[in-house]
Amino acid sequence: MNKRLLSILFFLQFAITVQGQTVKVPSSQSSLPETLYQNATTLSQHLYNGQRYHIYDSRSKDHQFFQLEDWQPGNIEYDEQAFVSIPMLYDIVKDLVVIQLQGRSGLVQLQSERVSAFSFLDHRFIRLQQDREKGIAPPTGFYDLLYNGNTRVLARWTKQRQEQIEGNTVNVYFLPKHFFYLQKDGDYHLITSKNSAFALFGEHKKDLKKHLREKRIKFRKNREQALITLATHYDQLVHP
Repeated sequence: MNKRLLSILFFLQFAITVQGQTVKVPSSQSSLPETLYQNATTLSQHLYNGQRYHIYDSRSKDHQFFQLEDWQPGNIEYDEQAFVSIPMLYDIVKDLVVIQLQGRSGLVQLQSERVSAFSFLDHRFIRLQQDREKGIAPPTGFYDLLYNGNTRVLARWTKQRQEQIEGNTVNVYFLPKHFFYLQKDGDYHLITSKNSAFALFGEHKKDLKKHLREKRIKFRKNREQALITLATHYDQLVHP
């Protein structure tokens, strides 16, 4: 390979890096020039080949996104490649990761089945594929991995679109709704109440109730923190 082509490949790699979009180098026996070329073309070949995304209900009083409707940098694992510092939004009504179309106006919705995980606003999301035979009962989609130990705590953040007529105007609202799951001994369990959570811990139930009281955590007021605390303490008891 001549020096001119090698220089071009290095320039392409540098251009991607300075834009804050770095691709993980595959662990293969490829030569350095081949790897640089693959990395330099990955963005156009894979990440940006989804359908166009259109902002809907732009005049509504709420929005359909996770936490913020402003672009925030996120890290995405897509087609077994890692992309960092990608400006993104997460539509939790349609369960879609949205990015800006590179170099052009417009938005792209990533192909969800090709996104294995992404990190965004200090949250780590993983994609679960429903498979009841393997104990994966939750519906297919992205789940916030709140605690990742021997026991895991996951949350599914969603919003429901609703319309309300006020005078001669139809106003649109996005009402938040969330679901919490505990993964224990390989199985996922939907947590609908305090009792449904404690029922999973058998002989350790009393110790865990005492631990929550000592931490002054009310299950009804802060279910997320309560489940994280329960799972963490349970793992310490069972797997010291």
